[in-house]
Amino acid sequence: MASDQADRSLADPPMRLRIALFGAGLVGQAAHAPTLADDRDRFEFVAVVDPSTTAREAVAARYGVEQACATLEDAIALGLDAVVVAVPDAAHRVAVLTALAAGLHVLCEKPLALTVADVDEILAARRDRVVQCGYMKLYDPAVEKMVELLRGADLVHLTVTVNDPDQAAFVDHLGLTPGRDAPAELVETTRREAREAVAEALGREADGPESRAFEAFLGSIVHDVSLAHHLLGSLGISPPLPLADASYFDAGRGVSLDWALPGGRRAHLEHLNLPGVPDYRERVTAYCRDRILELTFPSPYLRHVPTRLVERRPGASVAGLEKIEHRISYEEAFRNELRAFHAAVTTGAPVRASVEAARDDVIALLAAFRLAADRHQAAA
Repeated sequence: MASDQADRSLADPPMRLRIALFGAGLVGQAAHAPTLADDRDRFEFVAVVDPSTTAREAVAARYGVEQACATLEDAIALGLDAVVVAVPDAAHRVAVLTALAAGLHVLCEKPLALTVADVDEILAARRDRVVQCGYMKLYDPAVEKMVELLRGADLVHLTVTVNDPDQAAFVDHLGLTPGRDAPAELVETTRREAREAVAEALGREADGPESRAFEAFLGSIVHDVSLAHHLLGSLGISPPLPLADASYFDAGRGVSLDWALPGGRRAHLEHLNLPGVPDYRERVTAYCRDRILELTFPSPYLRHVPTRLVERRPGASVAGLEKIEHRISYEEAFRNELRAFHAAVTTGAPVRASVEAARDDVIALLAAFRLAADRHQAAA
């Protein structure tokens, strides 16, 4: 016993990765920056990178990061191992390819890119580098437990329902610094690239509701598509899944999609932006023949608020019902995500949120967006 303890005490500490944060916006400030700064055993937080002087200097000062850089190239010149990409969605492709060309490992926020061709370009450039997509919910302890409970279950129906008021109510206490002084030309370039992605998806110019719906599919319900793919994968159900229906409503603020699953089963996902009610709720329910499993997520920006996992199954009598609440951990999904990234880089651990999985998600989302737009036009 004493020998075992001595061996553990002499174990090598984890390799520290020299890492930069590219993008000091909402998720960069509310999630990635504090997590990188906290986990000093694994990460040497080298630089905060953002085109906004105000944002990058404020975040760097808050977390004691020595370098505040205007461009990713400036940060690369400092000597990095890895980068977290948290810039606007339309800028993901260039950021990831720039980092890979410099030999860096990359954790990129969702969606990995806005077109399948862009994802394929990243896939081709990846080579032996780790590229992980920012699906932190896949690393939530309650999600990992649900995967375990689902294995071998006889699923009938999977539903995901989200009411989302945007983030203001859940980050107001954090004192985030807005980056309003980003160069106007860069902002317009990013917006133009986003418009071009929507037009490419439709094969024509989009109107306002269609543009909002595209953002809702690729920027919001993307998390739920990734999570549903992950949960269904534990049952051996893999993409591509037949798209049975898709829609957008409330001028593109709400979106939904349905998949037909093998054996006559079904999945339904919907995301509603409801800024008038400061309540975030994401409910994921797996209806199985011998149990019902339900995840309820709080806002992702509330730290150490655990996701609730409830299992309902038959009791000892005809009317009996057992209800079990699984409280797994207070650990943060964002921290687990970054630690998984570190393990993939330093030990070769498998990448759960892989480029290949992100590609499946983008294909599914674009198909749903196109179908929703077609049906909306037909009904007009």
